[in-house]
Amino acid sequence: MELLITGIRCTCVSWIPEGDGTFIVGHIDGNLYVYEKGKDGTVDSPFAAIKDQTQFTVAHARSSKSNPISRWHICQGSINNIAFSTDGAYLATVGRDGYLRVFDYSKEQLIFGGKSYYGALLCCAWSPDGKYVLTGGEDDLVQVWSMEERKIVACGEGHNSWVSGVAFDSYWTAPNSDGTGESSMYRFGSVGQDTQLLLWDLVMDELIVPLRCFPPGGSPTLSSGSPSAHWDNICPVGTIQPSPSMRDVPKLSPLVAHRVHVEPLSGLNFTSESVVTICREGHIKIWMRPGNGESHQPNNSEVVVNAVNLKDRLLPTSVKASTSTSTSTYKQPASVLIRN
Repeated sequence: MELLITGIRCTCVSWIPEGDGTFIVGHIDGNLYVYEKGKDGTVDSPFAAIKDQTQFTVAHARSSKSNPISRWHICQGSINNIAFSTDGAYLATVGRDGYLRVFDYSKEQLIFGGKSYYGALLCCAWSPDGKYVLTGGEDDLVQVWSMEERKIVACGEGHNSWVSGVAFDSYWTAPNSDGTGESSMYRFGSVGQDTQLLLWDLVMDELIVPLRCFPPGGSPTLSSGSPSAHWDNICPVGTIQPSPSMRDVPKLSPLVAHRVHVEPLSGLNFTSESVVTICREGHIKIWMRPGNGESHQPNNSEVVVNAVNLKDRLLPTSVKASTSTSTSTYKQPASVLIRN
């Protein structure tokens, strides 16, 4: 199936979970288009012109035979990444304008949004239970956003350059976990243009929330007293928040920081047997988890993680992805859409 809609460059693509062959494509003009795999494409635009580029709008195709079937105008400027929650109920987008936006997909409604501390946001990912969203971008930070509270709840400092990929490890289980009940501990990873892979633990029960007090005749300080203003209230539905003061957000430090490529990194994925890292030059490294492939471990293998009791030792295998744009001065990973 070949689809020609706008001629505007595609930046990201994702299947819609439980969407029965429906997928969504993001573009550099701030639009998302929803397609049905079984339909032929249409050359003529089935949508009215966008009147206000600053407003979120959804338009549906005039004909039931049209493909794409709908257009979501998200923002001015590029949509850099999109991610659906595991159940497909919510859609997260990050863009050149530096905002995370989370939508109720079926209701076509903005739930909440938030701003980076500097520059664009480049990547986003959901926790397996849909409670948290990770973002990373040009401020060199990994941010954790809560769906329940609709705001940022933690900030990870550890990268020395732009964060280009984030992912939760849905195959990791907390120590002493019996596999029952709701998890309050998460493992996630991030990669950046500093060529590093960082692994983090998020333990919600152990987050240190900054506190404030009001000295007589003075301004609030963040040493003792009640929680800071950022934690006073849950943000209303549909609110896009500015970035809170860095002093108001709990800080995370990485468990492990390891330089895994020579070139800047562009992607990260966890599987049941390995961790996969990708760089902008098209090199893919597969880091085996402990107990997987250790019998043929090469002599020069690198140890990425060797935490006490967790034994998360990862063994590298390298492959090279073919690309027809290897001589280009601007290199961006191509969007890949895979369905079993």
